[in-house]
Amino acid sequence: MILQPPSTLLTGATGTGKTSAIATQLLYGLRVFVVVTEPDGVASLIDACERLKAPIDRLHWTLCAPASAGWLELEDMITKISSMDQKQLADQRDMGKASFRAPAMKFLNAFRNFHCDRTNQDYGDFTQWPDDCALNIDSLTGWCLIGWGCTVGFKPTANPGEWGIAQNFVYNMLVKINSDRSCFFTLTSHVEKEMDELLGVKKLMVSAIGAKLAPKIPPFFGDVVKCEKVMVQGNKAEFRWSTIDTQMDLKNRALPVSSNMPADFGPIIKAYQRRVAMASGQQVTAGPSSPPAGAAAYGKPVLPAAPLTPTKAT
Repeated sequence: MILQPPSTLLTGATGTGKTSAIATQLLYGLRVFVVVTEPDGVASLIDACERLKAPIDRLHWTLCAPASAGWLELEDMITKISSMDQKQLADQRDMGKASFRAPAMKFLNAFRNFHCDRTNQDYGDFTQWPDDCALNIDSLTGWCLIGWGCTVGFKPTANPGEWGIAQNFVYNMLVKINSDRSCFFTLTSHVEKEMDELLGVKKLMVSAIGAKLAPKIPPFFGDVVKCEKVMVQGNKAEFRWSTIDTQMDLKNRALPVSSNMPADFGPIIKAYQRRVAMASGQQVTAGPSSPPAGAAAYGKPVLPAAPLTPTKAT
């Protein structure tokens, strides 16, 4: 029997600890792979490992940042903006789309054959990874920029059909990634207010390409968590998780219903362990919900290590 490990959507404003939370996976013995789509994402990961005293030798990342416009593209954009109306700009067939092809292919290949920038090794197709591995995409914002660039290039506006094309790029890849995996999966996202077409009111939703895509993202995940930074005693800031909020639709399956939880993947990992034990007819005992004390837990993974042989990149 194959039991798929949990998938988690971490959503919240900038600076609420979404990237930092990924590092807590290392405290439970997981091999952590991160597809980074934001320029400072790697620095945030390393800083979180230092703060948590997490073992960095089980952390692997690959940077897949969106393409940025060159000076010639910006000059061309200025020329066209100053001489064309909105319809003429939207009807432009090609404004630098080719510049986005290489970043988009690198993003695709991160899943087909993950290349670690830290070790310069390849770890193969993520769909073959066992359940002591965790795939993380940090974040949806950069992923959407890659999809948007492939669709419109550097055009300052788009026609309605191009919005749908860019949304389908993200949606179809998410279906593939979430459906074919045997490892843990986490996606981070920012938030923005969008109109809920069913209720007719504005609500907080994941920041995606347009209002049509945003409500399609959360159903892929077992836990949809709002990340927050709160002040605690002694004027100290802490990152917290919430699975209940009046401003947005959240979801919990492995996590409890709470508005004040530690930003910690331990309960999600332990929930998977309990499911595996129950499915196998084993006696289930509830373990501690708090993380182990930093790197002291290293070498004692909560999940059995399965073979994952890296190869030197060519």
